[in-house]
Amino acid sequence: MNKEKILINNLKEGLREHEIMRNHTTLRVGGVADFYYEAKTIDDLIKAIKISQKANIPYFVLGDGSNILFSDYGFPGLIIKNLTSNIAFMNEKSQVIVDSGMPLARLILESTSRNLSGIEFLYGVPGTVGGAVYGDAGAFGQAIGDFVKYVTLFLPYEKSKLEHIEIKENQKSKDPRIVQFTRDWMGFSYRSSKIKRTESLQKPIILSVIFQLAQSRQEEIMRRLNMYKEKRIISQPWGQSAGCVFRNPIPAELKNVTGAGSVNMPELPKERTAGFMLERAGAKKLRVGSAKVSPKHANFVLNTNGATAQEIRKLIEQMRSVVREKFDINLEEEIEYVGQW
Repeated sequence: MNKEKILINNLKEGLREHEIMRNHTTLRVGGVADFYYEAKTIDDLIKAIKISQKANIPYFVLGDGSNILFSDYGFPGLIIKNLTSNIAFMNEKSQVIVDSGMPLARLILESTSRNLSGIEFLYGVPGTVGGAVYGDAGAFGQAIGDFVKYVTLFLPYEKSKLEHIEIKENQKSKDPRIVQFTRDWMGFSYRSSKIKRTESLQKPIILSVIFQLAQSRQEEIMRRLNMYKEKRIISQPWGQSAGCVFRNPIPAELKNVTGAGSVNMPELPKERTAGFMLERAGAKKLRVGSAKVSPKHANFVLNTNGATAQEIRKLIEQMRSVVREKFDINLEEEIEYVGQW
């Protein structure tokens, strides 16, 4: 049985062929993926990964498509759209357990409705829980990793093939490839985690997360939500973008810091941010085809009228170049490149 038939026979009606990826990213660019599947439950997600591995077909688990740049040449394999969305509150502990496909906005609003506080600073940030934890998403000197208590992962291989991942016996579930880790194991650092730093095409996949929040008055939570919303309206552009293109260039002594973002990764002064450096280097004047740097925030690239992924990537390289020339600093991308380049 060939690879395609293995996918078709096992994923059946949920599988689509020749899916245009620009319809699934916030930048609205990207070519055609060979196969596309929407996983609505954790079981669906695990099944799709296992079948891809059985068929020896590359796969990529996609959240809401922010912080992603798909190639114009598409993806030679299976895109698994993570639509898992279960959520449960443990009010006596001020904790919430949530599937990785849950949109951040819904998690924040449902937590607010139960007077649970802590992650308001992410209000207005696009993305899902899984993507946010994977990249330790943050803003205003805080990071989502601060509030993670446990993360449940699906490992790409059996334990014997994962010597670099320490697994204690009491961390295993009935499926040896489903493992729960503590926040410390995740090794959170600025816009990164142990999973993101794993140098493998098949990284562990986040299935669900338990967050430790705190009780607060709903009026106070709403006040903070509105404050963060206003800050984003003032400072960030609307339109088709992937969010911030580059990470802030952090001081060398904080390069490998892990742990709570708000404690170990304080909010940097304006002049240390990528946006400030890009603006001072004249990046707002840059444009390649239909891709341009936002006039409102120099660390955002906008797709103005059908830009291609190649145009956007070329523009990103120009942005990096002008900062390197002016400040002798090499900016590192926050976004990920996916597909054939």
